[in-house]
Amino acid sequence: MLVLGLDPSSSCTGYGLVRKQGRKLLYQDCGCFRSRPGVPFAARLQTMYDGLVALLDTQRPDAVALESSFYGRDPDAATKLGEARGVLRLALVQAGFDTVLYTPAQVKKAVAGNGQATKEAVQGMVGRLLKMAELPRPLDASDALAVAICHLHRGAATKASAGGSRRRPEVEALLRRVVQH
Repeated sequence: MLVLGLDPSSSCTGYGLVRKQGRKLLYQDCGCFRSRPGVPFAARLQTMYDGLVALLDTQRPDAVALESSFYGRDPDAATKLGEARGVLRLALVQAGFDTVLYTPAQVKKAVAGNGQATKEAVQGMVGRLLKMAELPRPLDASDALAVAICHLHRGAATKASAGGSRRRPEVEALLRRVVQH
């Protein structure tokens, strides 16, 4: 299974492709959709859109996962990030892909074991998990690889629980108490 992970940004949107064969995670490709400095924001959105459309056409992933928005203090930055995510999601819908969203904390926890991990810690774990000779660069690309890894870990767990596997005993006990009341 080939998963495309996307880390949206208003200036440099990272992408990462990870293939899962059996239990192995294999690095396929990573990079960024980045415009030249000083380019108007609308042109940056066009670069992201065109880059993603071309990548989908050449790589043909089986699934796509996207990091959901991080809400900071700057409303203008949050608006631009929302527009960038919207452009990416439009390209995905037009190409016939469903998109799974993961929060930054979910991605960090799935890859580094800590939802508050730094970008550098995530980058290091991505390099180890994918057995890369060099760490993936830039950080936007390593974050996108982390999103793909997160999907492969969490997506498999979701499928297992949906496939009728047994719940943990503490979950069963809680559910019994809720139903009795």
